Amino acid sequence: MGLEQKSAESLSPLDRLAALLDDLTGEMRAQFELFCKLRATAERLIDGADEAAAKAARGDAKAATDAMALIVRTLEKIDSLQRQLARDREDAALLSGEGEDEEAIKAELLRIIENQAEARAKARLVAWENQREGTSAVGIGGREDPASTPDAGSG
Repeated sequence: MGLEQKSAESLSPLDRLAALLDDLTGEMRAQFELFCKLRATAERLIDGADEAAAKAARGDAKAATDAMALIVRTLEKIDSLQRQLARDREDAALLSGEGEDEEAIKAELLRIIENQAEARAKARLVAWENQREGTSAVGIGGREDPASTPDAGSG
């Protein structure tokens, strides 16, 4: 029993809640089966000759049916909570970067860097060619773009 307590203590709050919901589901299932049997027994007594027993059996059958409906609603709510927990875990995993392929991320970053470097190189080449021809590189707003000149730094 001590081992179970230690492992239970190390669970995160979400894991403890998930375990609780699983336990509740099992308990609700057992209660549902019990009330099904109770209702079946009550229905058999309803058809009996004893009017007092039949009246009590009808009450038992109704109570069992009501309890079963409540159990079904509870199970639906548990299912909804379990689905929400699963979504929350997926969202947390995405936010933490868990499950992302580092190689894919590196490849994407290198592709972006390569595209940016290529675009800058083309812009500098155009600026250099324009300068050789005697025209200046014109940037946004009609002003010369100093970043597009050949000797505008290494970045």
